[in-house]
Parts: sequence; C-alpha cells; structure tokens
Amino acid sequence: MEHAKQLFSKKGYYDTQISDIVDEAKIARGTVYQYFKNKDDIFITLIRDFYHEWERYISFEMHKIDLKTIHPREYMAFRIKKTLHLLASDPDLCNIVLRMGIGLSGELEMTTKRFEKKIHNLIVGDLELGIRNNHVWKSLNIEMTAHLITGALLKTALAYFGNKKNKKGPEQIDKMTKEIITIFAPAIFIKK
Repeated sequence: MEHAKQLFSKKGYYDTQISDIVDEAKIARGTVYQYFKNKDDIFITLIRDFYHEWERYISFEMHKIDLKTIHPREYMAFRIKKTLHLLASDPDLCNIVLRMGIGLSGELEMTTKRFEKKIHNLIVGDLELGIRNNHVWKSLNIEMTAHLITGALLKTALAYFGNKKNKKGPEQIDKMTKEIITIFAPAIFIKK
C-alpha cells in the first residue's frame, strides 16, 4: 500500500500500473491479487483508510476533550489543527486526496470527493451545534460558511503539504490554525 500510495502521488492514477506497484514493492503480481481485485480497488482502499484515520484523528473522545467546557474557538481550532496535522503527516496521501482524485472516473472520483463532503458535513454539524448553544450567529448562512471553511482548509493543506518540499512542522501548523481561526471566527462566533 505504501508503494502504491507513493506511485499514485508521483505518477498519477492513470500512469500507475499494477506492474509498477509490483516492481516497486518487490512482490509477486499474484500477491497483489490476493488482497485487491484491481488498481481501482487499491486506490479506493487507500482513500477509505485515510477517511477512517481522519475520523479517528479528529474524534473528541480519542483526545478526552470535554465538549461542555471547551470554548467554541478552541473547538473549531481543534478540528482544523487535527485535519492539518493529518494531511501534513503524509504528503503523498494529501496529494492524492486533494489533487489526484479530481477528474477520475466513476467511483474513484466519488471516493475522493467523500473526504471533502465529510469535512463539509462535520462543519455544518458543528455550526448548527454552535447556533443551538448560542455561540454562533443565528443569521449565519451555514452551507456557504461550511463551503468557505472547507475550501480554505483543503486548498491551504494542498498548497503547504501536498508537496514533500513544503514539509511544515507542528509550530507552523499551530500558526496556520490560528490564522484560519482569526479570519473566520469574527464572522461566525458571537462575542460574549
């Protein structure tokens, strides 16, 4: 899987063949087919594994965060920071999920678009929760705001982490998270 991920990131989906993966991994072709039906199956498995890792990574339970006491800005910062950390931790996967998946056919593109949709839906849910708890403006256009935040987050991640040369450390991710919060928070959160 690691070799397939690197090849998909470097060469793209269409220019990566099963034979490339077999050669790079130094395994028998039959070994690949014991686990995967075809190249599509390998690609989809990579993306799905990434989604599951992201969902686990941003989970409040995993990090033992008390939703009753966390400040709304900290709540938003936590989600953004964890997403940026995960994307920064694997430039190949960041490149595949945020750039390579666009323009693929059928289930392949749909699989890569699910990540964007999951982030969008998470933000919508968080904004609705904020409105119910009087932390977020009731007049806020939730759908538009979720699209703005999702787009900004993913475009920023691709620009900074989709290329191995742009490797950012935790201090830069903290700074990026603060900058994103500084831009969006005044328009979202009610000052108390």
